[in-house]
Amino acid sequence: MTFKPFLTAEAISSLQQKEAQSSKAQKRTPEQIEAIYSYGNNILVSASAGSGKTFVMVERIIDKILRGITVDRLFISTFTVKAAGELKERLEKKISQALQKATDNDLKTYLNEQLLALQTADIGTMDAFTQKLVNQYGYTLGISPTFRIMTDKSEQDLVKNDVFADLFADYMTGQNQDSFRKLVRNFSGNRKDSSAFRGIVYKIYDFSQATDNPKKWLAEVFLKGARTYTDFSAIPDQEVNDFLSCLHDTANHLQDVTDLEDYKQVTAKGTPTANYKKHLNMIEHLHEWAMHFETLYGRDGLGRLAADVADLIPSGPAVTVAGVKYPVFKTLQGRLTGLKHLETIFKYQSESLPLLELLQAFMQDFSEQYLQAKIQENAFEFSDIAHFAIQILEENPDIRELYQDKYHEVMVDEYQDNNHTQERMLELLSNGHNRFMVGDIKQSIYRFRQADPQIFNQKFKDFQEHPEHGKLILLKENFRSQSEVLDATNSVFTHLMDESVGEILYDGMHQLVAGSPAQKEAHPENKTQVLIYDTDDSSELASSPEEEQINPNEVKLVAKEIIRLHNEEGVAFEDITLLVSSRTRNDGILQTFEHYGIPLVTDGGEQNYLKSVEVMVMLDTLRALDNPLNDYALVALMRSPMFSFNEDDLARLALQTNEDETRANLYQKLEHALANQGQHAELVTPALRQKLKVFMTCFSKWRDFAKWHSLYDLIWKIYNERFYYDYVGNLPRAEQRQANLYALALRANNFEKTGFKGLSRFIRMIDRVLESENDLADVEVALPKHAVNLMTIHKSKGLEFKYVFILNIDKKFSIQDMMSPLILSRQNGAGIKYLADMREELDTDVFPTVKVSMDTLPYQLNKRELRLATLSEQMRLFYVAMTRAEKKLYLVGKASSEKLVDKYSGKSENNHLPVAEREAFMTFQDWMLAIHEAYKNLPFKVEFVTDEDLTEEKIGQIEVKSAIKPDDLSNNRQSENIAEALDRLEAVEELNAKYQSAINLPSLRTPSQVKKLYEPVMDTDGVDVMAKTDHVKPSFALPDFSKKAKVEATAIGSAMHELMQRISLSQKVTLEDISTALAQVSAEDEVKARIRLENVLDFFENSTLGQLIQQNTDKIYREAPFAMLKEDPESKEKFVVRGIVDAYLLLEDRLVLLDYKTDKYTNSEEIKDRYQGQMALYAEALSKSYHIDQVDKYLVLLGGERLEVVKL
Repeated sequence: MTFKPFLTAEAISSLQQKEAQSSKAQKRTPEQIEAIYSYGNNILVSASAGSGKTFVMVERIIDKILRGITVDRLFISTFTVKAAGELKERLEKKISQALQKATDNDLKTYLNEQLLALQTADIGTMDAFTQKLVNQYGYTLGISPTFRIMTDKSEQDLVKNDVFADLFADYMTGQNQDSFRKLVRNFSGNRKDSSAFRGIVYKIYDFSQATDNPKKWLAEVFLKGARTYTDFSAIPDQEVNDFLSCLHDTANHLQDVTDLEDYKQVTAKGTPTANYKKHLNMIEHLHEWAMHFETLYGRDGLGRLAADVADLIPSGPAVTVAGVKYPVFKTLQGRLTGLKHLETIFKYQSESLPLLELLQAFMQDFSEQYLQAKIQENAFEFSDIAHFAIQILEENPDIRELYQDKYHEVMVDEYQDNNHTQERMLELLSNGHNRFMVGDIKQSIYRFRQADPQIFNQKFKDFQEHPEHGKLILLKENFRSQSEVLDATNSVFTHLMDESVGEILYDGMHQLVAGSPAQKEAHPENKTQVLIYDTDDSSELASSPEEEQINPNEVKLVAKEIIRLHNEEGVAFEDITLLVSSRTRNDGILQTFEHYGIPLVTDGGEQNYLKSVEVMVMLDTLRALDNPLNDYALVALMRSPMFSFNEDDLARLALQTNEDETRANLYQKLEHALANQGQHAELVTPALRQKLKVFMTCFSKWRDFAKWHSLYDLIWKIYNERFYYDYVGNLPRAEQRQANLYALALRANNFEKTGFKGLSRFIRMIDRVLESENDLADVEVALPKHAVNLMTIHKSKGLEFKYVFILNIDKKFSIQDMMSPLILSRQNGAGIKYLADMREELDTDVFPTVKVSMDTLPYQLNKRELRLATLSEQMRLFYVAMTRAEKKLYLVGKASSEKLVDKYSGKSENNHLPVAEREAFMTFQDWMLAIHEAYKNLPFKVEFVTDEDLTEEKIGQIEVKSAIKPDDLSNNRQSENIAEALDRLEAVEELNAKYQSAINLPSLRTPSQVKKLYEPVMDTDGVDVMAKTDHVKPSFALPDFSKKAKVEATAIGSAMHELMQRISLSQKVTLEDISTALAQVSAEDEVKARIRLENVLDFFENSTLGQLIQQNTDKIYREAPFAMLKEDPESKEKFVVRGIVDAYLLLEDRLVLLDYKTDKYTNSEEIKDRYQGQMALYAEALSKSYHIDQVDKYLVLLGGERLEVVKL
């Protein structure tokens, strides 16, 4: 069978022309065509947001398959497992379409083979591929193919911590113990333990693992900076030039300020003011020193220059003119901090080198020992597997060639998120000219996972300058967003992103262009809005501007706009998405949205699985089963809904010690209480003893079960026997809670599969996870569809939404990493803050040591590199957020409009905000407002919103629309089923005719509602139960300081009815029978305490009715439901009466009806009147059912001081 050859450059060119002239509604762009069909060299596709890169990738793969390249000859790497799944689905669909068109039998067979081969093809994450490779060829390194992956971070930490603890102990007692102690103290600050040092070690380990060769990086690069930057001559030229240009910039800025109209240059006498003279002197010196740096100071005099500048300029950052502050010196002061102390730093920096060498040795030992521990467990991390794969391919040319010959093309999606390990793998799998890379450097947002956008950037520049190395194709057309969104995005990043801050120049090559005429249509109402909540009036904010937490008024502002969109423009909730920068602290959003009735779905992933109540209860249950002497766990289990012991019960049980015991565990006390051997046995009531008996039986049964069965079976036994799984199913967020419990059983099962067995080991593993302040991820459950989405910007990548709100744009970027005492660089290795002893400098005998923390030069350089990398990453994150919107974009923040007046200079350099400003600003909001201040005619508007705009009245309410939308009919498949529908209608008609009277019943009532037919309405509100007089044993009640909820009369009534139903009837009912029944009643203990057991006993022992029941236990019916048709005497309207009869006796000649009442009363006649009508209805229903005329009616009054049985 012959296949078509690949297209030549000429063929591609003619195809591009043909496409341009075609009448297709959606044409492929010339760049897309080039990306799909080009062949024979490395190709880098730089695809902007929404430019159809997945479409290009799918089309290219299909084209390869149709030209005879089987799918198993393609290597396709995706960033996530989900992306791989989606790609396979699309390919499956495309191949199936090709199959339907195919007429040639050979081609059909071939395409069918490709469909089958898709499932096993190399389409997936790099992790999945390296795993497969190591599985197959790991034997060359001595790795067993039965290895497993440690996916659980907690499991990694357990092994890691053990290795660290052993190695730490060795070093603390080894030959370099003094230096090592100094090294640990250098990072520990005031902490007395080794946790700070451990954090540093793990940080270096993680960083090294993202390089293609961790051992090599530790050996060759780790100390590079410390050995290079030791004196002034080693300071990079870039740093010196930046400092000198900063002197010029400061002088120019000061000059501008002195030229302001309000600046007072001369006195009334016409002589220059003292201030003006001082400022002119500064301007002159700064320019002169910067211009003649080499002759005046030279490289070695940089520290002197910094000191001179520090003496020259004022200590405050701003110059005030007419009440307005201009931050002239802020940037320069920032740069001076490190430089002016350089001479002192260089003097001491050399002392830090031996410490770093020791740290390097520790790291090498740690990496090796950690690896050995994992080899022993035969369990590895993904990074280990990747490095094994690289090692296999590097050390075995035959295996490498096997792969290089196998793959016709090595394709990678999301190339901007690659790290150096993945890049090395791609190099080894490729033959040097068959790589196809798709990505967008502007969307590289995974630096925290060690992704390096510079890999993409270097390829981009290389292919741009040397086309022979590879082809660069730019996809700029965006097919997602309307022009309002594109214009706003372009305007922001054109002024924000360049090589110095942002890592790429956002110019014509990168700007977004609308890909279809429909996107270019103007919709002025969709102009991008920057909504700033004005905190000037807000009193609560003035006192503590807590920036981390999103302000409730910011959320109100969003709610107001969503209500407007929904009510006025008919926007569906699911078309709206809120983007936030982090998962935490978003409770405020949930609460406000709930208040306004706006449905909201969060992307979950909050890491608090082990701290969810239902999981904590189960973990405590397992802890108690593992060790019953663990009082905390045991109390938690007893207090849980499974057994519901209250404080009073526990207090009574806690007093059951033996005389000879000074202190006993709660479990021992429970045993005493059960055996009636405690010191205060009288405090344990029969009901409590019964309850305790149930608990202890169940508990010991579970403990026995745990010895012989798996954890999974034990957990499910607990769920089922105490109905705990069903119980949480009735709580709010039931689905999530049940999923959490289900996952606990699965996790226990997986734990036992790893070879670890037993309850105590599982509990120990969980406790260590909690100790290390980690957690297991929440379990995901299906989410409602018609709701506003709330998700993080990272999670939204690759998705699109019609309306996007970017929230909390005033939140400061995290600079935690920049505060660390160690900062790492891929090129320069480690830079540290060194804790030097400067006692000699001070020449003092007062202090034994004078410790000063100093930023070594490698640290300063790494910090600057990190700061720029962080800002660039934040810019890219902002780009991702802004390009998610299809129709309209909102940016929401908060600020004081007064304080902002003088914050932004309004300056521009080369059509960008000045570098110094871009480096200084640390929020998205600052960038937006600075651009707004510096440039005119921008495609976005800034509005300040005050409290007046956020009153309940102005925010409004959601208008509920009809649930059925006409669009829904499009999915209605009724045409296919018309015949079936008609048949059903006919059947329904027949049933309607047959049961005419039932259908026409207008309403349904209960006896209590019907009382009004028989009697005037009586007010029964405020009924309460009288105080209980106890003539049983004296009770031991603890003083009650809690604010307990009032016990409702209805709750007592329900509990009493349940009790009467549960009492086991016999010839002689005893108090024990009644207590046993009470323990089974599902009511709060406060309610049970209000039930008069003595009245119940009195009923059975002394009343004629009670005696009659005990003699006819086989003829009593309890809780019997009934339904009866009645007619309203006045309106003649028919209605159904439904109710439940408490109990009745079915005797030969008559029926005896009884109803229990717990009402509070003084006169039983009053109660008779109240329930006359209701009882008449019950009697009528019974009489009709059994065709017996005589019905004796009794009210059993259990709510008074004493029992009363009243005959009606």
